[in-house]
Amino acid sequence: MTDRIIKPSKFAYLFTDGLDEHIMEVKTGLEEVAGDSTRALLIRFKYAVGRANEHLISEEYQKAMALYYDASQSADEMTQRFLSLLIKTAPSIAHKTVFIEFLSWRLRYFTAQYDYHLAVAQTLSGLPREEWIARLETILVLSQSLVDKILPLYRDAEDLAIQKRVKDLLEDWITGIRNLVLNLKSWGMASAQASRVLEWAMDNGIK
Repeated sequence: MTDRIIKPSKFAYLFTDGLDEHIMEVKTGLEEVAGDSTRALLIRFKYAVGRANEHLISEEYQKAMALYYDASQSADEMTQRFLSLLIKTAPSIAHKTVFIEFLSWRLRYFTAQYDYHLAVAQTLSGLPREEWIARLETILVLSQSLVDKILPLYRDAEDLAIQKRVKDLLEDWITGIRNLVLNLKSWGMASAQASRVLEWAMDNGIK
């Protein structure tokens, strides 16, 4: 009995068309991410966290704070590198669109959260109100960090539909920041952090 030769269907050919090129692109991208500068970032992150933990145990809080901040900066830069790699190696416009949607809804989550915190702060007074405003500002900075990751995707986008999708998202975000700043001022809860985020957004061309 001879072995049966199974031929792939035309759909298999369609699915694998250009796959080798895509695999090579992914490998090239990973090599870029795994380069010396990225390894240095990883070492820097691990060192900062390790030393910060030691300072925390020995109650050297100022030193721990500085090192944790440095670790967060390294992690932030690593995030940007992998985001860029994901977009660069996406096999189709559809894959890129799904990824952009993921980032979009994460940003909307942050937006809803600081609006929620503002609403809660309105029901409070004194120190509890200040604590909720401080939480709001933290979430606001997180949203700014995410927008900082999204901006290069917008500027480098070759597909007009994706570019428009991101543009609309950023415009909605800055409109929300403007409304937040106005509401804080009108309710006597002005936030220097919110004003700085708004200024940063405008400096980066978000209208």
